[in-house]
Amino acid sequence: MAVSTGNLILASDFNTLRGEVNRWFADNYAGTISFGNSNQTYGWGGSAASSVSTGNTMLASEMNALIDRCNIGVGIVDSVSGTLSQVSTGNLILASDFNNTETKSDSLTTDRLDITSGELSLHSGGSTQRTTSWSSAINCTFRYTFSSFDEARYFWNSGGAFNISGSISGYSTGTGYDGAGFNEIFTNMGTVTMDYTETVQSGSGGTPTSTGYYDLGTSYGQIFSQTGTGVYSNATLAINARYGSSGAYIELQVVLTPEAGRTVDGTTTITTQYRKLDDQSSGGASLTITAPSYSLQDGF
Repeated sequence: MAVSTGNLILASDFNTLRGEVNRWFADNYAGTISFGNSNQTYGWGGSAASSVSTGNTMLASEMNALIDRCNIGVGIVDSVSGTLSQVSTGNLILASDFNNTETKSDSLTTDRLDITSGELSLHSGGSTQRTTSWSSAINCTFRYTFSSFDEARYFWNSGGAFNISGSISGYSTGTGYDGAGFNEIFTNMGTVTMDYTETVQSGSGGTPTSTGYYDLGTSYGQIFSQTGTGVYSNATLAINARYGSSGAYIELQVVLTPEAGRTVDGTTTITTQYRKLDDQSSGGASLTITAPSYSLQDGF
């Protein structure tokens, strides 16, 4: 679709490129697709650039609207570098201005999900505690809700993720107790993170899966597990996840199971966080990702 040097840039050329930029920066599919659609990983939910009417002269501001959106993309996509220069008001829009923008947009289309960690921040989510003794499996469930599947998509497509970690304190040790086993599990586990495509842990020894948000079903599926070692090898932690309301919310469930005949006392805490893209701006364009709301569905 590149424009040859010396040729006019037509409204149809601009509008085709505009559609491609809007596909990854804004959302060409808002309100028209459901969970599982092949286009669900397109769109950060930014404002769409406007089209140019056939027969009208393209303005520098209209070209800059695409350039500004591309420059936001360059700032947050790890594998795409090199910002574009704006077109000065009153100057001709050159074929090189158009072609460079098209090339950059193509790269961002391909690498749109490769969000650099430096533009992502962690935010407090929810937590729950158990302060009474337990000797059989216990679980807790956290729900994070968006206003719509589209809003959820923007969060996940722009590098959003959820973290889960745990701790235990004040527990008894010795025969008949499993608190030390869960302390080992939480310590070795570190932080478990689920993003749009996979689940990983910062620690070691667990079993994360290749399950991300877009792999979830409406029933709980296990995304991570970790067991104790040695005399605590029958103490287990499992994390399950599912989506609901057509993708507008996600639930994370943590299940702790002690070895049969053993008790866990002290204070057990499970904590969640969410990771979200920081607010972005370039020239006249901006991008703000909406945070999900939190609720504790089942506490310990």
